[in-house]
Amino acid sequence: MKITRKIYLLLVAFVVSQAMAAQTVLTGKVLEKASGEPLAGASVFVQNKDERTLASVLVDANGEYRIKIPDEQNLVINFSFIGMQSYTVKYTGQKVLNASLSEDSHELDEVSVSAKRVERNQMGLTPREELGAVQRMSMEGLETAPVTSVAEALQGALSNVDIVTGADPGSNSTIRIRGTQSLNGNVDPLIVVNGVPFPVSIDDDFDFASASTDDYSQLLDISPADIESIEVLKDAQATAMWGTKGANGVLVINTKKGAKGKISFTFNTSAEVKKEANTYPLLNAAQYVSLMQDALWNSINDLGYSSSNAQTYLDLLNSDEINFNPQSLLFNEYNVDTDWLDEVSRIGYTVDNSFSMSGGGDKATYRLSLGYLKENGTTIGADVQRFSTRFNMNYRFSKKLDITSEFSFTYNIRNSNWSEKVNGKEPSNPRGMAINKMPQESPYFMTADGSARTNTYFSPYEDFGETFIDNRNYNPVAMVNEAVNRLDSYSTRLSFQLHYQILPVLNYYGTVALTADSKRTKKYLPNEVSGVPWISTSDPNLANDWYNRSSDASNEQLYLYTENRLVYNQTFNDIHNIVASGFLQIEQTTATNYGAQTAGNASYYLSDPSTGGYIVDLSSGESTTRSMFSNFSAQYNLFDRYMFNATFQVEGSSALPSHTRWGMFPTFGIGWQLGDEPFMMNQEVISLAKLRVSWGQTGNAPSGVSPYVGTFSANSSGYLDMPSIYPSSIQLDNIDWEVVDKWNAGIDLGILNDRILFTVDLYKNVTNNMLQKKMKLPTSTGFSNIAWFNSGKMTNRGWEFRIDLNDIVKTKDWRFTFSFNISQNENKVNEFPSNLDMENYEFDNGKYAYLIMSGNPLGSFYGYRYKGVYQNTEDTYARDLNGNIINDINGKPVVVQNGTEKVYPGDAKYEDINGDGVIDANDIVYLGNYSPKIIGGFNFRLSYKNWQLSANFQGRVGQKVFNQTRLNSEMMRGKSNQSTATLRRWRNEGDVTDMPRALYGRGYNSLGSDRYIEDASFLRMKTITLKYSFPKNLTKKMHLTAFDLYLTAYDLLTFTKYSGQDPEVSEKKMDDSGIVRLAVDGASTPKPIRVKFGINLRF
Repeated sequence: MKITRKIYLLLVAFVVSQAMAAQTVLTGKVLEKASGEPLAGASVFVQNKDERTLASVLVDANGEYRIKIPDEQNLVINFSFIGMQSYTVKYTGQKVLNASLSEDSHELDEVSVSAKRVERNQMGLTPREELGAVQRMSMEGLETAPVTSVAEALQGALSNVDIVTGADPGSNSTIRIRGTQSLNGNVDPLIVVNGVPFPVSIDDDFDFASASTDDYSQLLDISPADIESIEVLKDAQATAMWGTKGANGVLVINTKKGAKGKISFTFNTSAEVKKEANTYPLLNAAQYVSLMQDALWNSINDLGYSSSNAQTYLDLLNSDEINFNPQSLLFNEYNVDTDWLDEVSRIGYTVDNSFSMSGGGDKATYRLSLGYLKENGTTIGADVQRFSTRFNMNYRFSKKLDITSEFSFTYNIRNSNWSEKVNGKEPSNPRGMAINKMPQESPYFMTADGSARTNTYFSPYEDFGETFIDNRNYNPVAMVNEAVNRLDSYSTRLSFQLHYQILPVLNYYGTVALTADSKRTKKYLPNEVSGVPWISTSDPNLANDWYNRSSDASNEQLYLYTENRLVYNQTFNDIHNIVASGFLQIEQTTATNYGAQTAGNASYYLSDPSTGGYIVDLSSGESTTRSMFSNFSAQYNLFDRYMFNATFQVEGSSALPSHTRWGMFPTFGIGWQLGDEPFMMNQEVISLAKLRVSWGQTGNAPSGVSPYVGTFSANSSGYLDMPSIYPSSIQLDNIDWEVVDKWNAGIDLGILNDRILFTVDLYKNVTNNMLQKKMKLPTSTGFSNIAWFNSGKMTNRGWEFRIDLNDIVKTKDWRFTFSFNISQNENKVNEFPSNLDMENYEFDNGKYAYLIMSGNPLGSFYGYRYKGVYQNTEDTYARDLNGNIINDINGKPVVVQNGTEKVYPGDAKYEDINGDGVIDANDIVYLGNYSPKIIGGFNFRLSYKNWQLSANFQGRVGQKVFNQTRLNSEMMRGKSNQSTATLRRWRNEGDVTDMPRALYGRGYNSLGSDRYIEDASFLRMKTITLKYSFPKNLTKKMHLTAFDLYLTAYDLLTFTKYSGQDPEVSEKKMDDSGIVRLAVDGASTPKPIRVKFGINLRF
């Protein structure tokens, strides 16, 4: 045994010695040619004739290296260092080999591809060959004016990309590309990150039984510091590669990758403060009490003292709230002058830090990034923290095979103001409540000497006759400080992408991606906010559902995506070129949720359903949705000038029944490279001239989980009070794809070697077979409506223009770049069913008719035309269409009626469209729509030596907004505080004013009319930045590659005639179906003025 072991050891030693003898050791130094200093960290590679790396090593601090040379023929030694020109020498048996590297003429930061590589899209086409409407945006400059979200970076930067962002930290954004394409289908663009669709995440109130795409949040958990570029795909030709998921446009986001060479580090840090630009002018305590007395006496005089309501109003006149009775126990609590809006506001701040590391060699490159963001909003209780990390790696096995892997993880903590429906209605947000809260009321209990006890909130259950449960009245200061609405979200993303060159003309691309999202929402509404008693006021045997109310919800989503793609590209005789591709994409989304609501909890920390609280509601659900998409595309290029493309898509969706599940969508495009014609070759002005035309179809499937399936529900007290199971929704066998026909014609023009670039596009999108909801059925069927069906037609048409002046001024010290875009989209509903349950109009103050009518745009406002105030008695007489006074049978003038009540001098005057003397639903007219007529923006960057000044502007023209905040603060009908505009209200006959009289609890002086529909056009300076870059000779002494300081102001200037705090208003669902969406200013947090100071380091 010992002899065998010795023989074995001798054989191993012999083999090892032979292997070592077959290798030669090469040594040497790598220096910088200009200075002669060592290039520590430079890379030395040994490569064979196939450019395969056999060995590599990094140069040490003295510039020396030592590397073993394999026993192979035709080897080369490559020396490289980031920012230096590579040096390659043939290996001929040298023992010592030194190298001196020169500085590259182009400084490299973080790049995603080498300069020689031609970028191609998913179909294998270069930007020059693309026939679709595509706009690209480089993220250059974001390091000097960083933003906290992708949506903020895109605002005003690209034509016909309309974005409205919220001002609260982490709030959602509305993104529309070329308008709204669907009523009930998905209306948000698809987001693709590094070639993989970015799945939307689940809201905390997600309902799997009736979910729509609007129930998903579109927040992107991507740090802008990680983004290299963004592309926007608009027409059917450009989005064909993504199927129906791209029906509303596609945002393609490419993140930064590692670069070959020395390890490089980047560190960015910034601090920001922000404050609201202006406040809302409200009445003080004395003015408010005077208004309330005026309103109450006007109602008493109209009704007469004998009426029951008049007695109620007399009691309110004598109430502690406005009577300032020193004998009252609450005299001190109702004898102050509170600025409630100031009490719920603060100066916000943001801290943003990011760090990245990148590098690699010939075979592998990598980039690792870490980020931390903390943002406090200007409304107390609104803040967000984001922890993010991302790792990208590319490994090249050979000339034919390379693999890219990506891992990212994001953890968000978002605190926002509490929100939940109370008795079916959403209460005002804390800012809205602060605007309307009585100013003479204290947020806190007071001491005997009139000092505030700031640790004890004053939240009476009944406040001037109003309660939390019935009127959603609460203490907004307690709400922002004590109520909890915390969302913890985790997002993990892992993807692998493989590229293999089967033949020189045939390539395979494979992708597998997995995204896991998890959300936990915790809400808590303590009694300190609402003042509700422990025992229910309606039944003393029951606990109150809103006493220390708690909600706990968790949502999980797992998204799996696979893609297989073949791309064929071959040129024949330098004349004919064919690019053909075939896709197969499969995706699956699995989601689960759980929710519990309890009341009577001891505290926020003891509010879990297991701690013994009163259980109000429990819910849970799970779902799985799948889709499959195939795409076959071929493009023929003749003489590299004439281009013809045909694409055929086949897609299946589990949301449709089996016989309509598969949709087929063709696309065709043609293009002409006019600039490459022989007759254009002898001029030097026009460098690019491409004409392109395309037509194609895309579609939308219903949202939700198998919505075509008939469902059954259980009823514990149904027919004859017996438990039963009954059919609750009808089987839908004929639901089909919604189809959008898209036409596009465009021209791309480059002048002076593309220093001046023009892009012009004309388009028309027609949505046919529209997805609809709630078609009424006869009650004899046992169902009230059909959940989904296809009917109707809608059109979006418009134009886009963009000009880029790239280094239009470029001297030794000066550089100037300018970009401008402007676009228009016109929407029109061409055909619409008349039997949909959407015409639920309630004649009341503040109510508009929520309608969709053929011939008008989507998002239209319908209401009355406001004509001012009835100045005197004669002015209140009804008149026919010819202006003649209408008399009754006794010959006496008829007084106009607002609904069922006759008007008095000082009441609001509305146009009587049909001249019948009654203002009712027959007088409702079209008042405009929320879609802007024109959107656009411009930006510039001016550089002088080491200084740089840059600015971005965004504008919208012709958007109509319902100023609900103004309506609530000029209504003068309840106990809410009002705007100082009400100081000019009508009081006596002969007063000439546009403000009606105060009238408590009655009248119709604030009907939904054009009085509150305002033009919200604006031009806003989104950012202005002053940056200083330290000279290279100084940064080199500090061992840095770059050192920048910058100062940025956000939203510093806004030019608008809009009377609200912020003209940038997003759309809001106005009905239960979600079909009617209008732009409503509901006192959300306005855009603050923000000032940021930052530092960027590269080393």
